[in-house]
Order: sequence, then C-alpha cells, then structure tokens
Amino acid sequence: MQLSRNQIIILGGIGLVILFFVLVFLGVIPGLKPSGSSGWSFGSGGGVDQTKLSFWGTAEADSSNSIQRAIEEYSKTNASAQINYRHFDNAEIYEKTLLNALATGQGPDIFMFRSGWLAKHYGKAAPAPEPLNLNYIQQAFPDVIRHDFSIENSVYALPLYIDTLALIYNKDIFNAKSIALVPKTWTEFESLTPQLRELNILNQITKPAAAIGGSGKSINTASDLLSLLMLQTGSQMVDSQGQVNFGQSGLSAFNFYIQFANPSSGYYTWNDNIGNSIDLFSQGDLAVIFNYQSSIVLIKEKNPYLNLGVGAMPQSNLDQPVNYSDYWGLAVSRQSKNQILAWNFVAAVTADPKISDIYLQTSGKPPALRSLIDKYKNDSNLGVFAKQALTAKSWSKPDSENVKQIFSNMIEYVLNGKLSSDRALEQAKNQVNAL
Repeated sequence: MQLSRNQIIILGGIGLVILFFVLVFLGVIPGLKPSGSSGWSFGSGGGVDQTKLSFWGTAEADSSNSIQRAIEEYSKTNASAQINYRHFDNAEIYEKTLLNALATGQGPDIFMFRSGWLAKHYGKAAPAPEPLNLNYIQQAFPDVIRHDFSIENSVYALPLYIDTLALIYNKDIFNAKSIALVPKTWTEFESLTPQLRELNILNQITKPAAAIGGSGKSINTASDLLSLLMLQTGSQMVDSQGQVNFGQSGLSAFNFYIQFANPSSGYYTWNDNIGNSIDLFSQGDLAVIFNYQSSIVLIKEKNPYLNLGVGAMPQSNLDQPVNYSDYWGLAVSRQSKNQILAWNFVAAVTADPKISDIYLQTSGKPPALRSLIDKYKNDSNLGVFAKQALTAKSWSKPDSENVKQIFSNMIEYVLNGKLSSDRALEQAKNQVNAL
C-alpha cells in the first residue's frame, strides 16, 4: 500500500516522539532521566553544556573527603552540573565567611546548613521545589527534620546525617567497678554515680564519674544536655505565643542537672575546675561523657587505644524516649541563578539512598534517611545513633550559639552562688526572648 505524503509525515512524527522517549529513558538526553533510586528529578537547568555550581561546607560534616565522594557519585549520572566545592576547617569561620559572602552577593549556590540555623538563616535559603514538599520529608526522614528544616509547608534544607547525644563510657572503668550494664534511666545513672567516682578524704573529686552538672567551660555539650533533660521532663520550651517558657518542668530538669556539680549533693561528681571533659575522657580519667558520635573521632585521635563503649542516652521515661540532635544539612541560596539544578544535587546527595550511603560510609556519620536508619540500626558503631534519630527532638532557638552561651552562663551563676536556680532560669528565659 502506497502512503500519502501526509501519512508519511504523521508516521515520521510519531517515530521521532518514540525515539525521544527512548533516549530519555536511556539517559542519552541529559537532565531528564530520573535521578538515582529516588525516582524523580527537577530537570538539569543546564542543557548539554555543564553548569558550574559553587558549594561551601565545613569539616564538621565533611571528614575523609566524604563530600567529594558524594559529588563524584552524583556526577556519574548528572553530567550537566560541575560542582566546585570549598571546604572550611572551622565551623565558626565558615558561618562568618558565608554570611559576609551572601551579604555582598558573592555567596555559593549550595551551602551546609546547621540544624539550629532555621530561625536565624532561613531567609537566605531558597525553599525546595516539588516534589520535595513537607509530605515527602515526613515520609523519608525522622520527625525532627520537619521541625528543624521547614516552616509551614516550605522545606529549606535536607540533612546529610543525624547525630544525637549518647552515653559514651570507658569500658575498663566499668569493668573494674563491676558494673555490667549501662544505665538506661536517669535514676539508674544516679545510683551508679557514687560507685563510679573517686573522692579523697576532703570530699574532693580525684576521678569524676561523669561530665554532667558543669557549664560550657568544661563540658562542650552542657547546653544540649540541659535542653535534653528539659525536653525529657516535659518542658514545652516555647509556648503557643512563640515565647520561651521553660516552666516548672524546666526548673526541675535544671535542678537535677546542677546537683552533680554541688559538693553537698550525694551525687556530686563534677566541677568546672576539673578540666575539659573530652580531654579527661581521652586520658582514661573519666568514666562517662554525654556526647555526639562526632566526638568519638576526636577521642580516638587523642587516644586510639581507649576501650570505649556507646550506650543509649538515659531516659526519664523509657516508654516515651526523647533524644537530642545536632547535625548539618544542605541548602540552596536564594541568590543562586541555578536553584533547580542546585536542588537536584541536594536531593541526590541527601535523599537518594545510594549516594547518601556512600557519604555515610566515607564520613562515618549516622544516617538520616529512614531507609538507611533501618539498614544501620543494628550496626555495632552507629546502631545506637541510628535508632535514636527516630526519637530526636529539638526546640526553636532564635540564635543557637547565643542560647548556648546563655545556658552556660545560667549554670555558672548558680554554681558560683550568684543566683538561685529559679532566678537564673528566669533570667535566661528573658535573655533568650530578647534575642
């Protein structure tokens, strides 16, 4: 049968459409193939030519070239983007440099975004496009991500990992004291304190049981540990009007915390003059610290032969566990001229299990994706932190670094006898609200 000219044109057009979709499926046409195993993409935004994207990050979230490995893996299937990464060793210098660069319009397309930054810095980040909406975030990540990285229905960052406070202990000291089990509750921990500590005849501490009760001068996690105790005892931290209000539960948690640095307490085990908690633990002179997985790397660098163990964070109520998190994610700058492509990269690194797992394996960080939490929940090194991510909480701070200093000062005022615990807490509340 001889085809007419119009029929030939129609058949030819159909053939071209079919060929186009075949090429898309095979990934021959860049930027249109679904990205990795996450099953979606926002498009390349860069066509055939490579689009250069600048990316800034800090060592706290990037150890052992973990970010570079993630970039290399992303580039295997997304050739439309060239990611130029700038690394900062110090987190404080990183934040200051980032803010100065953004203020002058010279900031990066992509930048690391800390879990406590939302109130202070969300205006500098571009909200995620569909399908990275709130519903997806709630399905893919633990609940704390929604609190830390979203406002109403807009998502401003995605997590690289989730780190949580845990009980890190010296196995040799526990064995020598015939302590076979790690305490699961704060009541159990209290009962172990007199057994773990060592005092001289003047009631002076020669070897502390645990780094708890002191200020940020001696315990780098003092503010976070106190916040955790407040959350565990039921403090709402912030009321319905958006004002900080620790309440009676917050005061009870504060009094519980500072008792460990009170010489007249039966659980006295710490004071700010003892020394730095990380250093003491690394030297083998401290039985317990409450710290993050990231601290283990530092401890092992100081003393690779230390026989340490990790236990779950003690709880006030084992039926309703509450844990406390601190971590970094990725955000896209509002100033970026390539926001769609930049978010494509962020989504791939954080929400694609394959690329995210490569980052985790290189960095040694605990997972953030629910699918990877399930994979690592029984891991000998990361299992405790992986499981705790599911019950992690935080509270909305206007400025996390200032709040940390306010909490440290509050602890000091009470320990030095300048203020009672209730007056110190009231003053701290007013100072945080003034921020």
